[in-house]
Amino acid sequence: MLKEGELYFNNNTSINLNLFLEEYPSIPIATEEYEEIPVEGRSGLYYINKGTYPDKIIPFTFTILSEDMEIDFERVYEWLTEIQDNRMLFGRQDRCYVVKKILFENLKKEFKSIGEFEVTFICEPFTRDLDLISNIITSTSTLYYQGNAPSEPLFKIYGSGNVQIIVNGETMVINDVDSYVEIDSNLMQVRNSDLTSKDDDTLGDFVLFEKGKNIISFVGTISKIIIEYYVRWK
Repeated sequence: MLKEGELYFNNNTSINLNLFLEEYPSIPIATEEYEEIPVEGRSGLYYINKGTYPDKIIPFTFTILSEDMEIDFERVYEWLTEIQDNRMLFGRQDRCYVVKKILFENLKKEFKSIGEFEVTFICEPFTRDLDLISNIITSTSTLYYQGNAPSEPLFKIYGSGNVQIIVNGETMVINDVDSYVEIDSNLMQVRNSDLTSKDDDTLGDFVLFEKGKNIISFVGTISKIIIEYYVRWK
């Protein structure tokens, strides 16, 4: 259970590292990117929503309290640079930010046992639930997605020959499947079992799960499909 003002990241917490938050950061709201287009003969601008969102940039200012400042700051440095788990929890227990990059400034020592430094977490645009969801389908199925931001699923397809995956009426065709293939909407890759690219044998767009009902079906010789995804939130 996180305490007020405590941050969890990379399998450790800020308080466990003798770090104390100076003030709560400003958390940016997910705002869709757009283009402004002037139209001749029309007052004002015409706005086109792009369907994309910028990364979340979250700054923290920490005070470090330690009798062995240099040694403890080395622990903090390892915490921020030797990343094994890029989930960051702050403010709530059930959702996490996904950290893409960390920027931090040098330690400013105020007294022998007190210092201050700033850390900026650059995170994916959306938060997500902690647990990965995995479903197995063998026929046409309906998946109810709870998140209010689109999810980028991973399809693990067991089959052979030419196959089609249809999600909400959108079709992806993969030719010459040899027992197994993956569709990774997050990385926008189609891969064989040995992780070599299958992109050249693929037609169609990568699918996203939207809030509410998502209908999934397939055509071809397929024994089962494993679908893995995270629920994401704006």
